[in-house]
Parts: sequence; C-alpha cells; structure tokens
Amino acid sequence: MKGQTSKGLRIIILVYAISSVLSGLFHMVGPQTVIAQDQAIERVLGGAMLAFALGAGLAFRERAWERVKIVVLMQVAWMILYTITLAWGVLTGGLLADAWSSIIIGAVLAILFVSLYIREEKLQR
Repeated sequence: MKGQTSKGLRIIILVYAISSVLSGLFHMVGPQTVIAQDQAIERVLGGAMLAFALGAGLAFRERAWERVKIVVLMQVAWMILYTITLAWGVLTGGLLADAWSSIIIGAVLAILFVSLYIREEKLQR
C-alpha cells in the first residue's frame, strides 16, 4: 500500500532492534567478557547500539514511510560504519579475529537495509 512501510522492512527493523538491544546491553554490562582494551569505549559502543535500537523500535511502531525513512537511512549509515570499523580493527590487529561474526552480521544487515530502502522508495513512487 502506498505510503505505508512493507511487512518485510518492518520485520527486519524489529529483528535489528531486538538484536541491537541484546548486543548493546552485553557491551554495557559485560565489557570485560569481550577482552576489551578499554572498557569505557565498549560501554559507549553499547550505549550507541541501544540508542539505535530505540530508534528502530520507534520506527517499527510507525507505519508511514515518510516518518520511517530517516530512521532507515540512519540504520544504513550506522551498519556500514560499524562493519567497516570492526573489519578495520580486526585487520589491523586491534580486535580479536572472533569479531568476524559481528562483521558478517553487520554487513548482512547493512545490505538488507540498503536493499529494502531502495525497494521502499520504488514502491512509494
């Protein structure tokens, strides 16, 4: 339906919101479990993840594409930058190789958000 977000986009936003809440809480509450060099930075990352999860949760509740559009663009930007910086950290030796799973998940979410954004834009024309 024109003007409304698709079910597929809403499902991805919900899955992203839930996974970001869990990951954000993990980074805030248990930074020592990820063998972080700086636990304060881990907590800041967790806070950022929770903030983006809140935005995604609010976007999930909204059905009007014009009101969800900016949130999806922010999620696209966040997931692309998140993925790049994690990959950079692993490749330069700053992060353990275990982070590749997070890099893959981030890349998949970034691709999903970009493709769904493009699809929504075409549907709304």
